[in-house]
Amino acid sequence: MILIGYFCAKLNPIIMQKLLSQSLLYLILFSFIGLQAQNISVEQLIENRVQPQEEDAVVVDGIELYAQSELPRFYSNRGFEPAWNDLKNRTDLLESLESSVDEGLMPEDYHLERIQAIVKKTESRELTREEKADLDILMTDALILYASHLLDGKLDQSEIRKKWDVERNEGPSNPDSLLTATLHNRNIKNVLEDLKPKHYMYKLMKFHLNKLRNEAKAGGWPVVDSGETLKPGDTSSRIPEIRKYLVAVGDLKDVRSENSEIFDDEMEAAVKKFQWRHRITSDGIIGKGTIEQMQVPIENRIDDLILNLERTRWILQEFDDDFLIVNIAGFHVKRITNKKEVFNSRVIVGKYHKETPVFKGLVKYIVINPTWTLPYSIATHETLPKLKKDPGYLAAKHMEVMDRNGKILDHSTIDWSQYSAGNFPFIIRQKAGPWNALGEVKFMFPNKYAVYLHDTPSRGLFNQQDRAFSHGCIRTEDKWGLLMSLMDDPEVWNMEKINEILKSGETTTIMLPKPINIYLIYLTAAVDQDNNLMFMKDVYKRDRDISKAMNKPFHFQRAN
Repeated sequence: MILIGYFCAKLNPIIMQKLLSQSLLYLILFSFIGLQAQNISVEQLIENRVQPQEEDAVVVDGIELYAQSELPRFYSNRGFEPAWNDLKNRTDLLESLESSVDEGLMPEDYHLERIQAIVKKTESRELTREEKADLDILMTDALILYASHLLDGKLDQSEIRKKWDVERNEGPSNPDSLLTATLHNRNIKNVLEDLKPKHYMYKLMKFHLNKLRNEAKAGGWPVVDSGETLKPGDTSSRIPEIRKYLVAVGDLKDVRSENSEIFDDEMEAAVKKFQWRHRITSDGIIGKGTIEQMQVPIENRIDDLILNLERTRWILQEFDDDFLIVNIAGFHVKRITNKKEVFNSRVIVGKYHKETPVFKGLVKYIVINPTWTLPYSIATHETLPKLKKDPGYLAAKHMEVMDRNGKILDHSTIDWSQYSAGNFPFIIRQKAGPWNALGEVKFMFPNKYAVYLHDTPSRGLFNQQDRAFSHGCIRTEDKWGLLMSLMDDPEVWNMEKINEILKSGETTTIMLPKPINIYLIYLTAAVDQDNNLMFMKDVYKRDRDISKAMNKPFHFQRAN
């Protein structure tokens, strides 16, 4: 005002009067605008935030929110009234977001720090209208995002790695109504709990995650040094540290003071259990492979549980009362009936770069004495080069050649040198018999990958520790046990009946009395029904990318 007075004094009275009038007008106008801004309601502020200009995103406190389409619909349906005036709802949401860490998720993904910072201000003063609007929208977005992660996972596996073909879990048909009802009924915790996987493994993995975190805070597991191979009966100064380790991980009951340097029977049993839990050869010998597993830091095992909890959210949400499940990384197939394991067999899966895909199928029929039609890629890239070197290869492998119409050809008249992968017009089929690559039986669940369960003549491979040898199909060890389990009629489907069909040599198709769902999954950490925590080799090298993504803040982006 002093400066205004100085300049006014230098001007003539008429100009000075005009300037003073204009200044007064501007002061009145700015005061009016300021009063309007002060009087704008929380409802209007919410409306302005969730319904921005065209092409703009819903942004609060500099954050582009997750629920870009849900927020405008939800608040519009309630006339843009605040949704979080109820203290119980606010408290339940905050407690739920804090406990998201128990699910292997990151509370900071759900605006927790920003929400807590605004809530803390209520301890000393009343929130401004802008703060009330921001808090309300942030809490709504946090609930929607957290619910989405519980139902369908934080990450999209198919975006991280191909050959993951599991349908996304189906969300509620009317999320706006569900959200409204949840807040009205003050039922946030129960609704969130219902969104979590129902499979027993999910809860048990959470139990072990919490247990390992507590053990890590207490200093972690005892260190196990490398050294020479130790066998039962050996004496070594390294035995006590291994005993302590086995006690810490729960495979040995206690550390004995007497004869602590002797590799006794009790310790041998503990070592075998440890090896079994880590899916390595359970021979009771502490060699290089066993020591390597003992040297994995507890922090790595915590990460293993976090990323596999995420996988369970992708694939273990809902299951039938009766289903088959193949854990590719665990090299086994199980049948679960009424939550009990009624069948279990070792399997062989696809090798690295020939990965067994992850998907859900429906087993419809079984074929005994199957023939095998070689996939085009195998016929041209693997079999054709052998035919060029050895024309007798087909006869030695009990194979026949057909044209595209299925007519059997005389392979001795074919000049294989004239063909390549680009002009190969033939179909190669291996006849039924003990030599057949599919063995004596196959279990069919039609799918776009042409993958199925089958027998194999290479039975010795089941004794290998890492059983990734196939081109993608799953070879099962207990083939007849699986057949009789699925047919569930021991008076008819017993080994006598099976041997009768095998002896006939005829390819025989058997329809299942009741088709059964089969889930091909990939878990590198799991818990069985006896609460044994198991770790599997990451045979397809999928874990690193998922763990990396899980440890990053969730990227908020506009919904498609």
